[in-house]
Amino acid sequence: MPGPEHFGDYDDAPIYTIKTVVQQTGITPATLRAWERRYNVLSPGRSEGGYRLYSERDIAILKWLKQQTDSGVSISSAVALLERHRAAREARTGPVGQAAAAAERAGPRPTGVLAQELLAALLAFQEARAAAILAEAFAIHPIENVAEEIITPVLVEIGERWHRGEATIVQEHFATAFLRHRLAALFQAYEPASAGPLALTGSAAGEWHDVGILLVSLGLRRYGWRVIYLGQNVPVDHLIAEVERLRPRLVCLSATTPESANGLIEAYEAITRVDEPRPRLVFGGHLLNTRPDLCARFPEACIGRTAHEAIAAIGRP
Repeated sequence: MPGPEHFGDYDDAPIYTIKTVVQQTGITPATLRAWERRYNVLSPGRSEGGYRLYSERDIAILKWLKQQTDSGVSISSAVALLERHRAAREARTGPVGQAAAAAERAGPRPTGVLAQELLAALLAFQEARAAAILAEAFAIHPIENVAEEIITPVLVEIGERWHRGEATIVQEHFATAFLRHRLAALFQAYEPASAGPLALTGSAAGEWHDVGILLVSLGLRRYGWRVIYLGQNVPVDHLIAEVERLRPRLVCLSATTPESANGLIEAYEAITRVDEPRPRLVFGGHLLNTRPDLCARFPEACIGRTAHEAIAAIGRP
C-alpha cells in the first residue's frame, strides 16, 4: 500500500461522506472522530448541510494509519511517524531535494542506493537530507531491511573511514547520534507486548555504543517479546539484581571494546550463579566478531555476527 511519500499524489477535494470512509478504511466513526479530535490528522471539509466530507488523500492517510495500528504501533506513535514524513518532505527543497523527489516518483529505490545517499548526507552534515532519505526508506522497505541493509552498513562504513583517517571523529559522532536517535524512536513506536516472555537488553558494563543492541531490541519487540531496554553501560550488579527480580527468559548484551568485554565475562559468570530458572544469555557486538577467542568462551551465547542473525537465531517467543 502507498506510503506517506505518495500522499501528495492523491486528490484533496472533499467529496466523500463519513459512511464511505468507514466502508473503505474499516475505521469506526467513533475512532475516526477521536483521531481527528486528539491528533488533528485530518481537516475534513463540510457539505452545505454541515456534514463532514473527506478527500482521496484523507482516505489514503487513514488506511496507512490503520495499517500501522494493526501491526502494533500505537496511534500516537503512528501520527508522530506521519508528521516526521511530512516534515522530511517539506525539507526537500532546492536542487538536491528536487532530485530526490524525482527519484521517488520513478518508483521504489533499492536499499543499496539509499544507503549510499544516506552515507553522503551524514558525512556532509545534511541532517534534513538524511531524514528525508530515511523517511523514504521506511515508507517503502520493511524495517528489518532498513536496519540491516541501510543503517548498519552506513555505520560500519563511517567507522571504517574514521579508522582509515578518511572521516573525522566529529563526522562519526554526528552520524552515530543521528541514526541512534532514529532507532530509539522506532523502538518506542512499537507498543510493548502485554504478555509473553521477557527479554532484558543493553550494553555491557563500560560500553557506550548501543546502536547494535538497539537493532536487536527493535527486532525482538517486533517479534513479540516483552523487551526492557536497559541502555548503555549496564553495571553487572544492577543487571543481576533485575534478573533475580524480573526473571526474564532472555538477556542480550553487546560489547565493542576490550574493556566492555570484561563486562560480558563478569555478567556471564554472575548469571551462572543465579538460581534456576536462569535466563538465556546472548552476546553480540563488533568486538566479538573480531575476537573469536572470546566467542570460544561463550559458544552458546555468541549466536550471530549481525543483529539480523541474532534476532533470527533467538526467534519468536
